[in-house]
Amino acid sequence: MVSLPNPCVVLMVGASGAGKSTVAAAFAARRPGLEVLSYDVAQGDGGVCTPASVDQVHAVLAERCAAGASSVVDGTHRQADRRVAVVALATAHDLPVLAVVLRVPLASCLRNQHRRARHVPEADVRAHHAAVEAALPLLPHEGYTAVVVLDEPAVTGLVAADLRSST
Repeated sequence: MVSLPNPCVVLMVGASGAGKSTVAAAFAARRPGLEVLSYDVAQGDGGVCTPASVDQVHAVLAERCAAGASSVVDGTHRQADRRVAVVALATAHDLPVLAVVLRVPLASCLRNQHRRARHVPEADVRAHHAAVEAALPLLPHEGYTAVVVLDEPAVTGLVAADLRSST
């Protein structure tokens, strides 16, 4: 189980199909008032995440941070500039930031594409996975309060525990 400070900002990191949205929803289900902010939802049309959708999520995050409200930012966050922007918004309001990395094997991410409403092309999933792996050694130096790396069994266990507690 991942213990989240209250309030805080959680930055989800992982390849497409790793389970970030599912884990983010599990966090929100456990913590009233914790809101999931998703680039995919902001995009709305199922297309590629645009700068406008990133700006929209970051604007809502800035408002929530100013109000001292907890948020989970759901996206691959394979790009350092997006990670740094989230850290800057949170720390400007003295909120701790946890990077939660879903380190799921590439084969699982590819297999999970068939279960998703929004299918991401295999080449993109491979690129996301490689970029997340390359970012792992950088994360401890980007200003997070903690970096939590969840492997596939931990992700499965976290989601299963959430399902059991909600029934």
